[in-house]
Amino acid sequence: MKFAILITSLFLSSVAIGQNCCAPSVPQQGVLGEIATLPHTLEIGFHYEELHSSGMHEGSKSISDPYGTRANWQRATLTAAYGIFPRFGVSAIFPYAWKKKTRYFSSIGMHVENSTKGIGDITLMVRYSPLGRNFVTFQELSLGLGVKLPTGSTNERNFGFLLPEELQPGTGSYDFNCSISFFQGFEPIDIIVSTTYLMTTSHKHYEFGNIFSYIIAANYHARSYLDLSGSLMGISRGKDKNSSGYIPTTGRNQLWLSPGIKFQIIPNRLGLHAFYEHPVYQYFNGVQLGSKYNIRLTVVYTLQLGKSAKEE
Repeated sequence: MKFAILITSLFLSSVAIGQNCCAPSVPQQGVLGEIATLPHTLEIGFHYEELHSSGMHEGSKSISDPYGTRANWQRATLTAAYGIFPRFGVSAIFPYAWKKKTRYFSSIGMHVENSTKGIGDITLMVRYSPLGRNFVTFQELSLGLGVKLPTGSTNERNFGFLLPEELQPGTGSYDFNCSISFFQGFEPIDIIVSTTYLMTTSHKHYEFGNIFSYIIAANYHARSYLDLSGSLMGISRGKDKNSSGYIPTTGRNQLWLSPGIKFQIIPNRLGLHAFYEHPVYQYFNGVQLGSKYNIRLTVVYTLQLGKSAKEE
């Protein structure tokens, strides 16, 4: 009985301190895709991400955290994109997430861990290129619209207690995103600029903040099978809100530096991409857990099902 009371009090303390403030908020353009898939082409991708967070911050300053709070988000995402017509394609994103948040209580020498796993929210997208891929100027302008469906669970529990929103596999809400991307090739360098805006809705009187993100990336073709890349990625996330109004310890602005490497295992068919992301600027509303670093691995398989764009 005493053990149950102890676990209950620790769990409630762990949830109450910094609740809903610490979910890593990272641009996902690499998963959403920035340009339309070529016509009659099927792209299947597998993305694995590890998002690490530690260290309390207030504003842009690092502050003491007596609990040594750490969070580790892992996400495996299956994506499928198909070019139906020249300049028009559709895609689907299927995520599975593992989330873990740990605090250490020195008074009793015990770590308290809250964790969950499960299928996340599926996103469906359409992408249209008013300025289609041009094999002379190597330019493309692309527009995207998407809807995130509430397919992930929002009722996961630890020790019989409902986990906070940040640890749930899903959000329970229908969210909508729009994006615009511009691609320019300068052999042997490609440049892409992309922005995405995510508009959220509420679920059970809770609503995550809207998110604006952008990426500026350059890709260098070092060899026929090897590319080197570097990018700056920014994110601005608004405050979450509930039935009482806006939650002061939510919302953030972050800027990430991301070097990467890409291998063409099978030319024009199978590619392996690896990225490391490091925050170079972070600003948080109130006291929140900061982001430490992220690692992303991507395998993309491309299958041509009809005539290529050059042949049409």
